[in-house]
Amino acid sequence: MTKIKLRIHTWPENILKKKCRQVERVDAEIRELLNQMQELMRACEGVGLAANQAGFDLRLLVIEVEDRVFKLVNPCIVKRKGALKLLEGCLSFPGLEMEINRAKKIWVSTQDENGKQIVLELEDVLAVIVQHEIDHINGKTFIDRISFWQRLKIRPKLRKIARETKDGMCK
Repeated sequence: MTKIKLRIHTWPENILKKKCRQVERVDAEIRELLNQMQELMRACEGVGLAANQAGFDLRLLVIEVEDRVFKLVNPCIVKRKGALKLLEGCLSFPGLEMEINRAKKIWVSTQDENGKQIVLELEDVLAVIVQHEIDHINGKTFIDRISFWQRLKIRPKLRKIARETKDGMCK
């Protein structure tokens, strides 16, 4: 895969609403795409990025928290436990933060960047980030998790995001 210029796709772009397709084979191209996604995420000062946020219809995530990097292929939450409500932001919704209810602890079945099948046990902030990014590859955004009334309140912010980020962010 040649190096291409990735950008953050922002609300209301259709790719953010699409359930991403499974990665059939983890190879050098997929590893290169994961590396490029990590570079884009870092450049935009994010902690997580889903492939569809970078314009790819693939079930890939990169996450970096406290010097720990996760590159996940075809991740799926297999178990949830507890509850946690945290303030979340999103690279696809610059400037918008919302309190979202999530599971406090999760177990994720996934492949690593070498195609090895693993199960991760995650909790607290890391579990929230992974849930947020898995939502993305399932065609959901964090505003899909808020009430109708909350969404009405943020409509002006959503219009502003759409207007100001027509060509994406962090190119």
